[in-house]
Amino acid sequence: MTAFQQANNKPIPRSILIFGASDHIGGPLATFLGREAPSVHLRLASRHQDKVESLQAQFPLAEVVVADYTDLASLTRAVDGMEGIFVITPSRLDETLAMDNLVQACKASGTLVHMIRFMGQQPEANTRRIPPLFRQHHYGDCDIAIAKRILDHSGLPVTYVNSGATFMDNFMRLGLGTSVKRERTLVWPERLIPWIDPRDIVEVIGRLFLSDNHRHIGQFHTMNNGHDLKRFHEVADLLGEVIGESVAYDSSREGFFNTYAFMGEPTLNVIWDFFSYERDNEVVWALNDFVERTIGRKPTTLREWLIEHREICF
Repeated sequence: MTAFQQANNKPIPRSILIFGASDHIGGPLATFLGREAPSVHLRLASRHQDKVESLQAQFPLAEVVVADYTDLASLTRAVDGMEGIFVITPSRLDETLAMDNLVQACKASGTLVHMIRFMGQQPEANTRRIPPLFRQHHYGDCDIAIAKRILDHSGLPVTYVNSGATFMDNFMRLGLGTSVKRERTLVWPERLIPWIDPRDIVEVIGRLFLSDNHRHIGQFHTMNNGHDLKRFHEVADLLGEVIGESVAYDSSREGFFNTYAFMGEPTLNVIWDFFSYERDNEVVWALNDFVERTIGRKPTTLREWLIEHREICF
């Protein structure tokens, strides 16, 4: 070590609270930490009482609690005594109320050594460019920027992990694979976007919690797989190569609203407008190697993910 290098000095949390433990990030994170750090006490939080029993069955060694960001009392109980906290919030949440409550609960506990806040936004998004409709309905980049400002001002030890990419498992979660399987047509609005496997996100978060490198505190890390920055017509071409059949592409509003009618027209309108906003700001996207450096291997490529899930999705 040179005179200019400071030894790592971040305590590794002996207990970690995971919000959103029944979702596709929080649940796998609990599995990862249980495997990689079995001595760490896990407390898993869900907003829904009816999910407690299944969570407890899935993670019998963990503590399971009900906590709501908008309910300070439940939040205070969930945070009490925790040294690590993973924060992920549902869409259309009032982040001002939620983060004010979280900061108050953490300061009351006084035990926090590392909070990791998950986000999903275009890096350094300028809130003045965000359409007023999104601000009104607490959607997307606007409220995420509000959340960061509150946490920054709190003085709490926070690392921001930002998914500057779309999730590969959207082919299953949002049904992008349905029209491909049924009609050999990918139906989704056209836009340029990086990609990432949520399993790699989980490993990044887990590795950061278990790292003693204090330099991550206060940082804003944007994640993508460092390989795939594609428009959706290119994804359709890639799907064709993986499946071995031609896959058409439909980016029309009519096709989108017909294919995903199960989401409801209000939701589809917001998604359509949000993607228009992202297209207007697409020059911000840039691939990076942060995920690779953090997990110590090449992240999953979109081709690899599609091949792995070919029989299930397509």
